[in-house]
Amino acid sequence: MRTRIVSKSANFLLHASNIEHKCSRIFVSMKVTFPQKHIGGSTLPLEIEHQTDVASEKWDSLINSSEDTWLWHSWSWIEAVARVYLVEKHYFTCSTDGRDVGGLLLLLRRTERRGRATKFSLTPIPAGPFCVSGLSTKTREQILAELTRAVASWARAVGVSFLSCMLPPLAKSNLENSHGVNPLVAAGWLDTSTHTLIADLTRSESELWLDLAHDARWHVNKARKSGYVVERASWREMLDSYYRVHVENYERTGVSPHPKTYFEAIAETEERHQTVLWVGRDPSGKPVAFHNCARFRDGSVYNTGCCETEHLRSGVNYMLFWNAITGAKADGCKFYEIGEVFLNARDAKLKGLTTFKRKFGGELYRFYRGEIPVTGPRYLGLAARFLPSPLRKRAARHMRRLCRFFLVE
Repeated sequence: MRTRIVSKSANFLLHASNIEHKCSRIFVSMKVTFPQKHIGGSTLPLEIEHQTDVASEKWDSLINSSEDTWLWHSWSWIEAVARVYLVEKHYFTCSTDGRDVGGLLLLLRRTERRGRATKFSLTPIPAGPFCVSGLSTKTREQILAELTRAVASWARAVGVSFLSCMLPPLAKSNLENSHGVNPLVAAGWLDTSTHTLIADLTRSESELWLDLAHDARWHVNKARKSGYVVERASWREMLDSYYRVHVENYERTGVSPHPKTYFEAIAETEERHQTVLWVGRDPSGKPVAFHNCARFRDGSVYNTGCCETEHLRSGVNYMLFWNAITGAKADGCKFYEIGEVFLNARDAKLKGLTTFKRKFGGELYRFYRGEIPVTGPRYLGLAARFLPSPLRKRAARHMRRLCRFFLVE
């Protein structure tokens, strides 16, 4: 489906027409005119186009011209996530004078509650709105705001309950955001940001080693002395072993395992050098633990990992993490994202994950997130924007709970 939304006048017009049936697909031509926001005394004539399918060359060319994007924005990754989790894809692109200057991806999941169907945006990947490089701050703000307004209006029209998104911490624009201001807020999103740890790999290996907590260094040395070995492995060769350990890991922690097709999709990215798998073997040579990294541009991130229960105290997980960091440095990466942390978390699992990740050094960066309540109690979101920061976070949290209770399962 293709929808064209034009933003250039002060009147709101919704017109749907030209429904064509081609090859059993429905193409809808829809034009929506929004009031233009005046920023700095001038505006650009922006056109927002919505498609449920887009050519890989066009989309990847757009994300490659942006400093806001990372691997999660790529066409192949989006298509894989949609295929595995059976979600709807919606590509929104922003253009001016025939040139694409920004985009926003929505992945939607359908659900049913109290006998009526509803939709909500699902964001399993940090692939939020973005602009191409070389634009002024005011132009960027205008593009992100118009994308947000157009997408929110479209979402309301089709019955989406709420929107959420994340920005990739390893994108250049987010790494260099020295003020720590969430760019989504100016575009109209509620700030629901957390934090993540990122290690600077331009430092020497000895400096990185000393950044590890004493406990982490002790566990690495313990695993080595006990005869554990860590090495790079092929995803295709290790897929069955990985999934066996993954299922055991998730069942132990009371979480539903990912479908195996998810890891099959990750294995496909190995040919494009977008993933690296590390395997930890016990003294007998059996694979007992894994550490999976995603790679893009000059960054690497801890994506997934698992370990057999009986080897949790061996130190092999620490050894895997250390090898992943030094391996990324050896391959020319400048940054390694250790992962999202939850400071002052009360949940035991989140506290445990945060404690473990903080043992590997790195600096705290903001993990920018945003949400928009589209239907239901929208006034809560609007009111929250005018509250002091601590109260705003609390109001946003309660608003999300209400939306999920009344509108989704």
